[in-house]
Amino acid sequence: MKFPENLEIPDNVVQQIQISHNFVESYITIEEKDWNSISYYNENKEIIIVMVLDKYDDSSDYTVILDEFKKELELELKENKLKEHLERIYNLSLNVFRTRDEVIGKLSNEVAQLKTMEFDLKKRFEKIAESDHIKVKSKIQFLLAINNEMEYKQLRNSINTSKSWLDDVLKTLSKNKVVGYNIEKDSYFLNI
Repeated sequence: MKFPENLEIPDNVVQQIQISHNFVESYITIEEKDWNSISYYNENKEIIIVMVLDKYDDSSDYTVILDEFKKELELELKENKLKEHLERIYNLSLNVFRTRDEVIGKLSNEVAQLKTMEFDLKKRFEKIAESDHIKVKSKIQFLLAINNEMEYKQLRNSINTSKSWLDDVLKTLSKNKVVGYNIEKDSYFLNI
């Protein structure tokens, strides 16, 4: 009995599955170049259930489905009823995994879009921070927005102004709680 009916399982794989189970109730995963499957041998029924997986599927995701198949075997159903139940579980699992794959794909696309947006924003902030016509106060905030945290000497090298003016602006920003100061690192960060 197999589902779908047109499923082709190469003879060498059938032999490998039979030998691997060695008539002991167990789960076996076979991953080869052109084959990926997980199987379960039921000792009482002397039946092996094989789920053929896509190349990159993780067999551990499918043990739950095999457990459902295992429960169906214990119901003592006639072969045609058992096949109907197995088809139902199979189709349900396909829907679940398709949905999961769609969600993963959507999340991957969103992550890629966010990374692109982050990169674009960082480049725009860098362009603004490199500008010589903005105030020192704004430049410090842009640099800290881009870099999260910067040592005093990095700020000093990045901003074209006198040391005393930079110190005064940093003191004002700190007093107003716009930036914070890390004594151990001699660095500044935006207070968020």
